[in-house]
This record gives sequence, C-alpha cells and structure tokens, in this order.
Amino acid sequence: MMALTNELYRVLAGAGFDIRDIRPLSCGDDSDAYLCDDVYVMKVPKREAVKKTQALEFQLYRFLESFSFPCEIPKVIYQGEAFNMMTYIKGERLAYENYHKLSEKEKDRLACDEAEFLKALHSVEIPDSHPLYSELKLEVKDRFLQDQKNLLTILKAEKLLTPGRQAWVERIYRDLLDMDFLFAYRPCLTHNDYSADNMLYQKNRLTGVIDFGDAVIGDPDNDFLCLLDNSTDDFGKDFGRRVLRYYGHPHPELAERKAEINDAYWPVQQILLGHSRKEAQLFEEGIRDLETVRF
Repeated sequence: MMALTNELYRVLAGAGFDIRDIRPLSCGDDSDAYLCDDVYVMKVPKREAVKKTQALEFQLYRFLESFSFPCEIPKVIYQGEAFNMMTYIKGERLAYENYHKLSEKEKDRLACDEAEFLKALHSVEIPDSHPLYSELKLEVKDRFLQDQKNLLTILKAEKLLTPGRQAWVERIYRDLLDMDFLFAYRPCLTHNDYSADNMLYQKNRLTGVIDFGDAVIGDPDNDFLCLLDNSTDDFGKDFGRRVLRYYGHPHPELAERKAEINDAYWPVQQILLGHSRKEAQLFEEGIRDLETVRF
C-alpha cells in the first residue's frame, strides 16, 4: 500500500494537487476509489476499457451541474488519463436491518426522498444533438438482441453450446421479445444502478447519490429494479412500493413485473459479466442456472 500511495501522491502532484492524506475508499470491479483530504474522491480505472466508461460518467456529471437535485450528486474536479477526481459527498450507507428498525413515518419520509430524486433525474432532458445522447441512448430491445448474440458467442467459444442449450437461449429471447410492455416507455435519463450501495444517508434521510457509471437514456423503470428486489441488498419490495407511490408511477404493477423479469434474467447477466470480467465463479453460477430462466 505504501508504494501505491507514493505513486498516487506523485500522480496527484503532477496534476497540480497538493494532497496530504490519501485513504482507500472502495475497490470495485472496474476501478479503485481513494479519499483525498476528506474533500475529493479519486477514481482510478483498472483497465483500459474502463477509461472510456469513466470519462463518459464524468462528462455526465459536468452536464448535470446545471440542474437542481434534492440531494447531492458528484461534481467534477479533474479529468485525466490516469485518474478522475470528483467531490466527496459525506454520508453513510443504510443497512437492510437498520432500515427495518425505522418507524413507518421514517420509512415513508425516506421513500419520498428517493422518489423526489428520481423525479428530478427523469425530468432531465439531454438534447439528441448533444454527444452524450448517442453515447447513453439504449433501447431495451437492442440490449436483448445484443445479449443474445453475445451469450451464444460465449457459449460456443467455451464449447458449452449444446443443441438443447441453444434452443433454451432462443426460447428465453423469444419470450422476452414477445412482452410488448417491456418496450412501451418514454426514454429518459436513468441512473440504471439505483441501489442502496450508491446512496448516502444522514439521520435516515437521503443526502447523496453516487456512481452514475451505468447511466443510460432508456426505460425509467430501470431505476425501480433494485428498489423492488426482495433480497437484503436493498430494503425489500415494500420499500420499493413506497417509492413508486410517492413517485406517482402510473402503472406500478408493470414496474414490479419488470423487476421480477430482471431477477429471473440474472443467470444470463452472470454469464456475460463473469466472462467479461474473467470471474470464473460468477460465470459458472450463470451456466449452472441458465436452464432455470423463466418469465
């Protein structure tokens, strides 16, 4: 760690920063984050491919500076080849068990906080003439078709594509593409990873939302997928339903159905992510459960 810290100090000094204290903040699949002087967060990409994704994330932060949100989001301090730096947002994560210790009034107030943020984010308009628009625009149908192509290519390359497995994959995507309600939406800017891991709280109120690296212009219901998850990763489906109510969602039952479909689709995502990240366990779990995918 000492050698790494010295290298970080050198890189920061070369970029004109007089930083006195560097502490590890998080270690993700794509980048490492460091807290600098309790004021800045430095994100260091782990791979060349991540540099483009992170540059796009920071371009989005710059674009969003002209909009008002009910809680803090990162502001860009520096963009460079080796690292990017943004403001540090103070706050803590809220664990599943701590959320369930809140009173009903506190749960409703928190759900209202999250709904208000989503309404503000989903109202942001990125002109189709802006470079960010073409980079972030993602149609659900296009995503499924690309996933199908990638999945079959991976299975074939790994010598795992049996006739039965190919027929099953074709059935998965035939079923998905037959669900018209998945493609009937008005595209808007979505965080696309709106989970408890990317939210910061103070006194049981939402104070910040971070990590817009997966943001897309697409289905606004993307931002309810994690909220409606039954696992302990977030706060449970009841909380998601509260957020839907305060958001004023016109068809909450469809948002819930999309969340169920997303959960069922997880083995496919495990295969795709496990292969791209070279995570054998994730990949093998996806292969094991692929034939369980049903909608």
